[in-house]
Amino acid sequence: MNEHSSTTSLEAVHSLSVAIATAADAGKIYDLILDVVVKTLGVERASIMRYDPSIGALRIVAARGISPEIVKNALVKVGEGISGKVFVSNEPLLIKEIKAEEAGPGKGQYRTKSLISAPVTCFPMKVGKDAFGVINVTDRSDGSPFTESDLKLLTTLANQAAAYLHIEQLMEERQANERLKQQLEIARQIQYRLVPVDSPKIEGLDVAGRLITAERVGGDYYDCFTNDPKKPSFVIADVSGHSVGAALIMAAFRSAMRAQRDWEFNSSELMQKINTILFEDLFQAEQFISATYLQYIKSRQLIEYTSAGHPPPIVWRNADAAFEEHGTGDPLLGIEPKAVFHQRQVVVSKGDVIVLYTDGITEAVDKNGERFGHDRLKECLRDAVVGSAQQIVDVLVETVQAFIDPLPARDDITALVIKVG
Repeated sequence: MNEHSSTTSLEAVHSLSVAIATAADAGKIYDLILDVVVKTLGVERASIMRYDPSIGALRIVAARGISPEIVKNALVKVGEGISGKVFVSNEPLLIKEIKAEEAGPGKGQYRTKSLISAPVTCFPMKVGKDAFGVINVTDRSDGSPFTESDLKLLTTLANQAAAYLHIEQLMEERQANERLKQQLEIARQIQYRLVPVDSPKIEGLDVAGRLITAERVGGDYYDCFTNDPKKPSFVIADVSGHSVGAALIMAAFRSAMRAQRDWEFNSSELMQKINTILFEDLFQAEQFISATYLQYIKSRQLIEYTSAGHPPPIVWRNADAAFEEHGTGDPLLGIEPKAVFHQRQVVVSKGDVIVLYTDGITEAVDKNGERFGHDRLKECLRDAVVGSAQQIVDVLVETVQAFIDPLPARDDITALVIKVG
């Protein structure tokens, strides 16, 4: 078959259209494309190679008449060999004889053991000016040579297949984006359901918290435990990652906290207990949690807290008009199974303000790439501490939002404010 009639061409194009329309997924499409090519040209060996950007080379995604070992292991670097050169040039190539220097590694064995033997036609699969793979065809069953007519037909088939695969890829990306949006919305709903709906009413304290989820949703969480009015406690935490998985880990953290809160643990003992409970899950999920747990001991007018890899509380001393910060230097939850945690006690007085926050505040970045930072955080608080806890937290969150505008938040913005009355 030296020349293909227009009828043959139309039949081939139609066959490819039908095959593509009935394909279940992209993986099967490659095989179906190759089936049409092999049948139309009557060849014994053919392959489709797709560019893999992760390795910078072409790899086989479908093959006929080639050993499984070659299919599995064959890689062609961009610009090397026939396939690599066609991929770069973006032009089809018809070769009647392969010279030793074109064969590359193997040389004399090229005709019998290589991916391609002569005569061969190789043509790019491209969309616009961009190629994403090549199709190789060789070893005609009747021994006849490939013609320019074959090349034109194969180019038509390749372009048709490439256009469909491009559309398929765009659809898959769109579907993936839709799935991601749905997952993030689920994560957002989980996250909002974990935090208190209303500010707790605690004698001697004014408390308010606020969480603004990022565009991609982080793993921030805060909570207030008021079951013991003599020793109310508070927690703020941040799970690594931005996904439903992070939200579920945070839900597990919340459950563990609430299950343990009734026991007479101090802050360091509680953190150690939580780390033991969650370590295996965190380790398997390759995630970790930063957290600060704080108790207000009313009878002694002091706070006792432990910070596990989390920013320590900022304490505003009303009498001195100054800030204090003292971390405990403890590791993140989920890093060491038998980690030791420490606690710190700080005496507080009327008018003092304790601020718990996540790094989504200090790490917030504006359009110029500048971080909100620690100094701006304190400056903002200094102007706001005269207000109520709700006013303080609102000023802080809204100042950060104004700072990053018009950019979306890259991480959750979360703060919990406790004002001593």
